[in-house]
Amino acid sequence: MSQPATSVLAPAAFASALNALAPEMEGVTFIYGPATGATPESITSRLQAGEQFDLVLLPEALVQAELSVGRLVGAPARVFASTVAFCVPEGAACPDLSTEAELSKALRAAATIGLSAAGSGKFFRDVLLPALGLAEAVSAKLHTITDRPVGRAVAEGQVALGFQQKAELLEVEGLTVIDDLADIARNDTWIAVARRPGSDAVAAKTLVDHIRSASARQSLLAHGLTPAN
Repeated sequence: MSQPATSVLAPAAFASALNALAPEMEGVTFIYGPATGATPESITSRLQAGEQFDLVLLPEALVQAELSVGRLVGAPARVFASTVAFCVPEGAACPDLSTEAELSKALRAAATIGLSAAGSGKFFRDVLLPALGLAEAVSAKLHTITDRPVGRAVAEGQVALGFQQKAELLEVEGLTVIDDLADIARNDTWIAVARRPGSDAVAAKTLVDHIRSASARQSLLAHGLTPAN
């Protein structure tokens, strides 16, 4: 007997990883969009608009915010973490970013730096650069990429150095992804499953169990994500 259909709102950044898992999850349909933002397609906008769905995958901080106003319910369950990385065009020299000193040197030397308008870009501007003391020194070379993935802008020569979620960068051809980063540049974001009021708690547990399975774990790692224990 087939399983009841389950609709899941999920960040588009993880579409490739989740689509790879979907064949093992009977009846699950993923609906993708930005995690947050003013656009009507973002998951937080859809929640505010009262869109009908069963479950969501969102960063834990956003889940907690939605729980606090009652748009999500239950105990959220961690399923994987996403981390950030830098990238350069394939064939270009790879800067050493493994220490704070080398990272600062590389950011000063980069002709242009591409960032996402989403969380990773905000982290770079608002947290990383001030922590490195580079907010003023580097600000003129920052470019927020809104019409394509940051990795695509790097591969096409629009910017020299890119910074985005590693899972997104791995989906772009023509790049070298650099993830050996100084601790100060790491920004792991845990993604959790939560459910809409009135949805089936069993469906949520089933989704979590699928994503935490041994076979899914290997697929998540291959897509640049860190599985939860």
